[in-house]
Amino acid sequence: MDECPPRGRTLDATDWDTRYRLAREAQAGQAGRLWSALPAQIVQDTVTTFTPGRALDLATGDGRTAIWLAGHGWTVTAVDFSAEAIGQAGEHAAAAAVAVDWQVGDAMIWDPAGETFDLITVMYLHLPEPTLRAVLARAAAWLSPGGHLVVLGHDQANLETGAPGPRNRDILYTPVLLRSSVEPAGLGALRVVRCETVSRDLATDPEAPGDGGAAVALDTLLIVEA
Repeated sequence: MDECPPRGRTLDATDWDTRYRLAREAQAGQAGRLWSALPAQIVQDTVTTFTPGRALDLATGDGRTAIWLAGHGWTVTAVDFSAEAIGQAGEHAAAAAVAVDWQVGDAMIWDPAGETFDLITVMYLHLPEPTLRAVLARAAAWLSPGGHLVVLGHDQANLETGAPGPRNRDILYTPVLLRSSVEPAGLGALRVVRCETVSRDLATDPEAPGDGGAAVALDTLLIVEA
C-alpha cells in the first residue's frame, strides 16, 4: 500500500481495487503491474540470510514479495484487502510457477487464528500513526521464536528527494516511529536488529515506475527478531 489521497482520508479497498484494475487496463509499469515485479534489493539481501520456513506477507498488494519468498523456499501466506490485487497476485504467482496462500483481508483486523510465522514482511504499508503502530505490534506478536519481522516503507526524508511516494508526512515512516511501535510492554523479548533510514537507487531498484527525475529514494527499514 503506497500512494495516498490528500490529508484526512486514506485509500480504502475499493480505491485500491480501482487502482489495480486501471493499471492492468493501461498496461502500466511492467506487464500491467502497478509496482515493480521484485521486492526491494535490501529486502532480498536481508531475507536470504534467514532459513526458509513459514512466512506472512501482510498488505501484499499484487504479491511481489510473497511470490519472491515462495520462489526461495518459503511457505507463504499473503494478505491484502484489495480483492483485485489478490486476483492479480494469483496470476503473477501462476506465471512464476509458485504456490502462495492468498487471502483477502484487512491488515488492521486480519488474524492468523493462532498461527505463528518465521518471517513476517510488511512492505510500504502507509497508515495514520496510531493504526500503523497497532498493525506492527500485532504482527510482531505473531512471530515464532527466532522469527523475524521485516518492515520497509517511505521515510519522511523522502519528501525532499523528489522520488516517488506519498506526499503526506503524517503517514510516512521514521526510525523512531517503527522502533517504538514494537518496543512497548507486552510484546515479549523482541530484539531490534536494525532500524534506520536507507537509500534506494531508483535506477536499479525501483519501487514503482517513476519519471526519472530523482536518483535515489529514502526508506525506513526495521528488522526485528523474536
